[in-house]
Amino acid sequence: MNILITEPLDFNPEQIQVLEKLGTLYQGPFSRKNLLKAIRNIDVLIIRLGHKIDKELLDQACNLQYILTPTTGINHIDSSEAEKRNIQIISLKGETDFLETIPSTAEHSLSLMLSLIRKIPAAHNHVLKGEWNRDKFKSHNLNSYKLGILGYGRVGKQMAGYAEVFKMPWIFYDIDPKLKSHQESEKDLISFLKKVDILSIHIPLNQETKNFINASNLKFLKKGSFIVNTSRGEVIEDEALTALIQNGHIAGFATDVLVSEIDEVKRRKNPLLKLAREFDNIIITPHIAGATYESMWLTEKFIIEKWITTFSCKK
Repeated sequence: MNILITEPLDFNPEQIQVLEKLGTLYQGPFSRKNLLKAIRNIDVLIIRLGHKIDKELLDQACNLQYILTPTTGINHIDSSEAEKRNIQIISLKGETDFLETIPSTAEHSLSLMLSLIRKIPAAHNHVLKGEWNRDKFKSHNLNSYKLGILGYGRVGKQMAGYAEVFKMPWIFYDIDPKLKSHQESEKDLISFLKKVDILSIHIPLNQETKNFINASNLKFLKKGSFIVNTSRGEVIEDEALTALIQNGHIAGFATDVLVSEIDEVKRRKNPLLKLAREFDNIIITPHIAGATYESMWLTEKFIIEKWITTFSCKK
């Protein structure tokens, strides 16, 4: 069996040993060109978020049976093409009990929120320029803001817990009808948006949620509100958000994700990235919310054990 890890930097060392016992292990990093060559005789592909696994790649993967991705979202994989080829995708999607033990995404969401509200990057850059004017960076206490949690899954619930610690009032909106009866839920999206000061986004990306936050509903956020996104870039309509930041309706935006972030050419043209070079109320990090050593090692271990169980059952 041939196993390939596209991005082995700091990969769980115990799981490297497990994989070496199961077959011949190949490790990157790979350029796109080299991955197209390397994948030809691979049976098991283990990826993070550095490559788009699309039709072009899958056309070269003559022997591929499994794609392992220690992520909840799988929009970096062309799942329909994988299905046509009977390639099984093994991810963290739906693994609720396990994921509740992983705090890194919620921690990063909180970090982005605090950095945005307290203007930390702007204040830091101000000091680096030799200045020291605290009056330029006055803000408000967190408990003076109402937090709106869009998506009350694992990360959304963790954010609610953090809000409680900071004594922030909070509500959530979720499309799951089973959550509608929750006392902190808001049944209507527009009503929800009208009530919040900080919108924290934690919904998965699918056909239903692409551009879920868009020009038709963004305008209902209060003037001076903030947005934090650690979901996927595609859940927000970039152009509409950019316009509302430019005209001052949205006071600040912090994100860990961008539309087409893996594609360097498209990413560089992203309107939010361009705007961040002009405005100091935009914070962008390179999809690092889940990138703590502990979380990555735990998820890698989980996904490999899940694959081994699946593989063993098929024997």
